[in-house]
Amino acid sequence: MTLRLGITNDADLAPLFFPIEAGWVSLPGGTTTKTLSLSDLEKNLLDGNLDIAPVSPLTYAANTASLLLLPTPVRAFDLAADSIFLVSIKRLDQLEKVRVAISPNSAMGEIILKLIAPTYYGIAPDTRPVLTEAAALDALNGASEACVISGEAAMRAAGWAKSKGYFVEDITKAWWIMTGLPLPTYLFAVRKDWTKREENATAQVRSLIVALREGLQHSQDQRPTLLSRLEASTGLPAEALDAHYRLQRHDLNEPILRGLLEFYRRAEVAKLMKAPGDLDFFPALAPLAAAPPGPPRRTQPERAPNSSNNQKDQKDSKTNSRRADAQALGLRVIKGGKDKDDTETEDDDE
Repeated sequence: MTLRLGITNDADLAPLFFPIEAGWVSLPGGTTTKTLSLSDLEKNLLDGNLDIAPVSPLTYAANTASLLLLPTPVRAFDLAADSIFLVSIKRLDQLEKVRVAISPNSAMGEIILKLIAPTYYGIAPDTRPVLTEAAALDALNGASEACVISGEAAMRAAGWAKSKGYFVEDITKAWWIMTGLPLPTYLFAVRKDWTKREENATAQVRSLIVALREGLQHSQDQRPTLLSRLEASTGLPAEALDAHYRLQRHDLNEPILRGLLEFYRRAEVAKLMKAPGDLDFFPALAPLAAAPPGPPRRTQPERAPNSSNNQKDQKDSKTNSRRADAQALGLRVIKGGKDKDDTETEDDDE
């Protein structure tokens, strides 16, 4: 039983993968890991050199014939991702034309930009790919008016770009403002042929999901250690890393799935990609057990008692108290007739 898991040391995904490299979690037996860049992870997964790896939503949509999604932690955001930046030499409304250099790991950012730019920025970007993140930033010297850069490279470039007087925009924040929906920028995918070839694939994947969730908990519980080690290895300030990770979401919950489907819908309408027909997961999620019935709900709100009812309640309380006291003393309680106010009278007789 073997499972080849692809991981990355990109600082953007450190809460997911650093616990594995640090030995904070135990992976299922037979699991081996391979550490590569995000783009190389995708290539190795599609080539059959890995069984499970993180992929962008674009990669999954283009390869649904060979890939299944895992219902496991992903890289997503609510208000802002703080890791997909549009860097421009001037404010976008001051530019007559906008040529945008797209860095190698920013295909998702390119699609988001094309979806939001006409409405949010009032521009029609002319995008062009470049070979490296450094080339994307170098293009600002004359070849392009803007660039899209993602991941750890974006985390590094943001401060530098601001010091140069460039404008830095978080385009995922613009997506959230326009749609009100979160969006995953990475998903976990597994090769279909591996799930068919491995006899205990379901049990092994479920064990892996547990390990990934344990790793995220360790990243939370041991945040100072995580931050200090990453600060030493990347040179990024611990305070900035901490703020960055607080923006991340790792649950594949219903709002995130709705955001993903809305992204696919809009991208297909704009003829930027072909949306997948369905989101197929492995292992298949078992239906949730029915919730126990709740207490009966009132059909009408309670009414405050009026004064006449209060008086009657007080009289009834006194009557019941007198009867209980008489019975406690061994006295016989005799009910009388009606008085002139049509109220019951009681006589206590020995």
